[in-house]
Amino acid sequence: MPARLPLYYTFGNHMHWVDMEWLWGYTALPDSARDMLRLCAETGAKGNLNFDGIGYEKMAAEAPEALAELRAAIARGQIEVVGGSYGQPYGLFHGGESNVRQRVYGARAVRRGLGVWPRTFWEEEFDFFPQLPQLLRGAGYEYASLFFQWTWHTPEVPREDVPAVWWEGLDGSRLLTATRNALNLHQWPEDFDGLLKSDVPRTMPAAGIVQWLELLPSPDWMCRAELMLPPLKALMAHPDFEIRFATLSEYLEVAREHAVPRRYSLDDVFHGVSLGKNGDLFRRLSRRAERDVLAAESIAALLGLFGRPYPSQSWDVYPAWELDEAWRELLSAQHHDNDSCEGLCGHVGRRSYERSQSLSRHITDRTLHKLADRTSGPAGRMVVYNPLGWSRAAVVSFPGVKQPFRLNAIPPFGYRVFEPAEAAPVPQAIVAQDDGEISLQRGPLKVMVDRQRGVITQLFSPHFPEGALRADAPLADVEMTCQGRPDRFEIVMARASEDQPIIEVRRVARDRSVLSLSIALAPEVDAVDIRYGGYLTRPDPGLNTALQTRLAVNLPNARLIHDHPFGLSEIRAQGVYRRKYPTGDWMTSSQVFEEVRHPFTALQLLDFDGGERGLLYLHNGSQAMFRDAEADAVRNILSMYDAWDEDYFVRDLDVGVRLMPHGPITHAERWKLAQEFTRPVLTMQSQKPGGELPPAFGGVWCSAPNVAVSAFYRESESAGDYLFDFGKPDRSAQDRLDEPESQRADLSGLDGKPYAGRGMGYPYIVRLVELNGEPTMARLRLPGPVAVACRANLLGAPLEPLAVTPAAPPLEGWVEWSQVALALRPHEIATLYLDLTLGRKQPRNLDAHRHVWATVHRNEQ
Repeated sequence: MPARLPLYYTFGNHMHWVDMEWLWGYTALPDSARDMLRLCAETGAKGNLNFDGIGYEKMAAEAPEALAELRAAIARGQIEVVGGSYGQPYGLFHGGESNVRQRVYGARAVRRGLGVWPRTFWEEEFDFFPQLPQLLRGAGYEYASLFFQWTWHTPEVPREDVPAVWWEGLDGSRLLTATRNALNLHQWPEDFDGLLKSDVPRTMPAAGIVQWLELLPSPDWMCRAELMLPPLKALMAHPDFEIRFATLSEYLEVAREHAVPRRYSLDDVFHGVSLGKNGDLFRRLSRRAERDVLAAESIAALLGLFGRPYPSQSWDVYPAWELDEAWRELLSAQHHDNDSCEGLCGHVGRRSYERSQSLSRHITDRTLHKLADRTSGPAGRMVVYNPLGWSRAAVVSFPGVKQPFRLNAIPPFGYRVFEPAEAAPVPQAIVAQDDGEISLQRGPLKVMVDRQRGVITQLFSPHFPEGALRADAPLADVEMTCQGRPDRFEIVMARASEDQPIIEVRRVARDRSVLSLSIALAPEVDAVDIRYGGYLTRPDPGLNTALQTRLAVNLPNARLIHDHPFGLSEIRAQGVYRRKYPTGDWMTSSQVFEEVRHPFTALQLLDFDGGERGLLYLHNGSQAMFRDAEADAVRNILSMYDAWDEDYFVRDLDVGVRLMPHGPITHAERWKLAQEFTRPVLTMQSQKPGGELPPAFGGVWCSAPNVAVSAFYRESESAGDYLFDFGKPDRSAQDRLDEPESQRADLSGLDGKPYAGRGMGYPYIVRLVELNGEPTMARLRLPGPVAVACRANLLGAPLEPLAVTPAAPPLEGWVEWSQVALALRPHEIATLYLDLTLGRKQPRNLDAHRHVWATVHRNEQ
């Protein structure tokens, strides 16, 4: 009798508090966990648990007994925690800093709730972008899987013939990764049919079945242990195979010797999501909420440098709890079900976005008010705050003054005080119009609009004296399909006035959809701003029938440069994929496919780059793009209807884009311009005479133009509680030796401290990213003495101490300055923990005022 071939088997059990517990009840997570443990108990299988991080936090409060059962299963090696993000996002669609916090808040929740760090990245829904391996390594991950299940979406990643690859990120970071291959199974028992009849289990080295499950023992659900047990037991009884159960990391160790290097790009994958749905409402909410919480963090961190008095609503030097809550609401709202199932559970996600914004904005408002009152100057002065990590220009309006003003060199993570006499008025655009055209012009920058069609016919600038647009492809024309036929928009009105140099266009479609356009010259840069608004009749379902606009640039053979979280790269967009939709009820109706040709994404920007010149297209949330190869153009989806949402459709449209002609430009410059477009300065006017603070100040100054300081914030030292054991690394020594030297985390600590912020109370944290792909020595100037500076991983584990030296002040001020230098690899994302002594908490001597309280109740006399 021939020997049975070894065949490995592991599964991932995917479930989440977001959506599932909202709609299926409080027992969704504990019931799923226990159904998983039943499957293991009856078969001896080992598996992997993929809950959202917020789910573990909720279980600790709502189902502690079930959480204890999971801890026991993990301790005996039966279950491994995988994924571990806080809100299981489609990471590609969200900002870089949101992706960092997803990993940090999630990993810390797993550590606190289950006593282990997640070491294996494996999410059921598509989560991929080129910088993700680096973020995962920075959060302590060693392993990964790129098998994403088809559910509401249809993700595609390259299929491999080997069981494992070394998945390499943009900076060279690597993870030992399970592949998308012929032995991957979805959650249906029927998926076993025919698998063992193929040659793959017999020919693939270290062959292993990797299966996704979504276990929930409910008649309202289709994946249950009772359904999975028969095919799994039949597999165990198969005469040709010896089934060996393993967790995913255990299986990857078996497959390690067969792994080959792979660096996948976004040209190699397709997210398979209805991106563009409902005017990208949730992508815009995500961007705004992230913008608001980052601004609140940085201004609160800045004000802490100035000592007391703190804002009246904040007893402490930094509002850590409020900001943590703002992040938790934001991260849970970014959950993939709030994107995919917007019509089912999105109302809850929308409230989470709104609560995050309300928390952040309250912090910003009260802190900015305190900052304005403490700056020197007469009553009525305006304080302008820059929430970005580099100096910038901005246009601000002064109350009671009609014309806006341009203010240059607003410091990074800092402010400047000004009065109208100190700033230059913005030159007003000149309006010219006749029966055929309307134009706006400011210097050599000019935009022309066809009055009869309501479209932009040409854009002139010093870089495009002959025009930036192709003559046969006007801009801001739109198309969509309703009831099986194209829905054409007819011009109703196009007008502009010299007093208000904005071209307004109104167009109405056959089905009575109304589209409004607002076209203006951007006040702070040489660019054209377009605002699409209106009220839409629902288009036919699908990406190809969506409301979309075309952009064709007068640059033959231009490269397309797009951005993704913490990175930019060229995109060719040559793939052809499938997207599926239900024909009725989302759980029971038959499903149909549409062919999607040449799709790609642009998180914030798309540049048509001709080398010596180009046209930069910035947007405020419309990420879905198609490359129209035949027309040598790009189409941008403005809104679509997703059949998965059944009757739900958001009819309101609110889209903003900016077109910026340019000469030679770097990736870092592109990225910073995109941030400035959607993250405006904040202003506050003080009504009282000023105080002791200087008229201008910045929190962090970076010397390297190719490096962006993307975050400046603090966290409570308690964030490091229970996270690290003294002198005991949580990851294998062999894995640490496989890392680049600059990434190795000595978890025994810096000077014996296992957490980089230990002893600092509220450590300052600075995040930097190198964007041009160049090795760099970055020098940061910081205010005041710096008692401790170290590079750390994302979780707060120290990597190396950094020397602190005196520095020349970047501005005239009242403090000494310090400098920290660090070498950055190409595309590196670096995290620093700093003890800035100016920002240490200053307690009040309340004991000196005990008489106010101690005897006031003795009022009998």
